[in-house]
Amino acid sequence: MGLNSLPLGYTLVVLPIYLSQLGFPGDLIGAITTAAAISNTVMIVPFAIAADRYGRKKFVVCGLLSATLGYVLLAFMHDFGSLVIASAIAGMGLAGGFSGAAWVPAWTALLAEKASAEKRTRAFAWSQGIWTIALTTGSAMGILPGYLQTVFGMPYLSSHAYLFLILAGLSILSGLAVIPLTETKPRQSIMDRLASKKLLPHKSSSQIMKFSLTLGMVGFASGVAVQLLSLWFRSMYGVNETILGPWFAAAEITSIIVVPLIPRLTGAFGSPLIVLTAQGLSAIMLGSMITAPTYQLAGLLYIGRNFMMNISWPVQQSYLMGTVNPQERASASAISSMLWGIGASVGTFLGGVLLGGGNYISLSSPMLIGGGVYLAAAIIFFMLFRGIPPPEEAQ
Repeated sequence: MGLNSLPLGYTLVVLPIYLSQLGFPGDLIGAITTAAAISNTVMIVPFAIAADRYGRKKFVVCGLLSATLGYVLLAFMHDFGSLVIASAIAGMGLAGGFSGAAWVPAWTALLAEKASAEKRTRAFAWSQGIWTIALTTGSAMGILPGYLQTVFGMPYLSSHAYLFLILAGLSILSGLAVIPLTETKPRQSIMDRLASKKLLPHKSSSQIMKFSLTLGMVGFASGVAVQLLSLWFRSMYGVNETILGPWFAAAEITSIIVVPLIPRLTGAFGSPLIVLTAQGLSAIMLGSMITAPTYQLAGLLYIGRNFMMNISWPVQQSYLMGTVNPQERASASAISSMLWGIGASVGTFLGGVLLGGGNYISLSSPMLIGGGVYLAAAIIFFMLFRGIPPPEEAQ
């Protein structure tokens, strides 16, 4: 997961600005990025249902390896159609694309399977830590194209092509790293086998639908405010990816501080209250970024926003895995992620249109809309789940 997340951190910082430098306006940049969310949304549930039935490891490996093609396309193709295809395959920034649809829900279920109920939240917290380190490293890699241009005299396109090929290599390594993992398929009773014939999970359907509602809102907020954030910084403050790379890296690395504390926080206060507090504070910081007179102050607010959101996210993922039927975990992850993808698709396109406006009101709108929806999702999560603790918190 860490190897595969390095490219996500890189594209989150570099790609919106790179596309802008290629001459694409904000709405087309939003459309290219939205392609990743759409392909993820369409494919994630079928892949997850198949993973629950036929084994999860094979979908993790194939999904991780498939991102390679997208990055190769990015390295050599610069027309709109090819970039849409690359985005749909590999995913851009936080949107997972076809690749993420195949590996993320299967990987989430595998991680929950490998950890006991008592250690599941800790496992997801540390996976968040690894993801954070990877995004940090990937974000910091945003300085490399400028370095190659300055030190080695590479042309602009060549410097980025070189980095996209490195991302392709990382995708290959991530797939190979999973191959030694062993997977034990749980024994099923006759009733369980009959239930598995149904197209969608039914034992945990109510919990999945309620969780999916809140995650869909989080996806919309992420799409409208975060997915094109580097383009927002460029439009608002005139800074490029070389300057932004270290700031985005800092926004991720500081979140590692709280990773060991997450299981203690949920044990003391419960998952719903932690999500309400952490995600609510992150929403306020996100909306406050429009008041920053300099990119440095906006960057500090973004660091605070990420710090809080990286507390909330593993808590939500562990909560879902702990409150649904174990045999439906991949499907539960996929359905909720599908709603995230739908929200992200709409939000990213809207964010691109707003950023294309160029004036202060249009540039401020993504932050205000995103912050408001993040806050609403946190409140709804608390109201829906405050009386439904996972097993380890009910003891």
